[in-house]
Amino acid sequence: MKKSIIYALIILICTVFIAAIPTEAEGAIYEDTIRLHILANSDSTEDQDLKIKLRDEILDKYSDYLGGYDDFDAAYKGLEKKLAEIESFGKEKIKSFGYDYDVKVSLTKEWYDTRVYENFTLPKGYYTSLQIIIGEGEGKNWWCVMFPPLCLDMSVSNSNYSEEEQKLICGEYQVKFKILELISDISK
Repeated sequence: MKKSIIYALIILICTVFIAAIPTEAEGAIYEDTIRLHILANSDSTEDQDLKIKLRDEILDKYSDYLGGYDDFDAAYKGLEKKLAEIESFGKEKIKSFGYDYDVKVSLTKEWYDTRVYENFTLPKGYYTSLQIIIGEGEGKNWWCVMFPPLCLDMSVSNSNYSEEEQKLICGEYQVKFKILELISDISK
């Protein structure tokens, strides 16, 4: 009797473990996404307004540019080449708005919590970010999905995500996301 209980527990544990292993599409979401992350100088109303103004300028100038890429690697390399230009553009815009804050731009890996949008959900975990820090970067931040270019067009079906990734982020596999997020938490 004890042996059959032990065998049943082993089978149950193995089944849960196998189910918990992320599919290729689940893991690819982290690797196929570039987020735009803008940090305001402070939480003052003026600095928060400035962050939104700069966001609008960045999206207006660079969203179409990123929309021209078919895959993450090309988008990443394209952004990498544009970092100095984006930083210069950000500094110029901040000055044109009457502020003397520095602007720092980099491509980095950052931790994001789960984000639920109207039509899709992205699981928490580490994502590549185009990070823009205004001044001290001590204020509330703003972010969106820059590649695939979803900042302006929140239509996942028109994105560069694979069909399986689209199913995942559009809610068909929420249980799997919880498992994926638990794994991400362990690696944090």
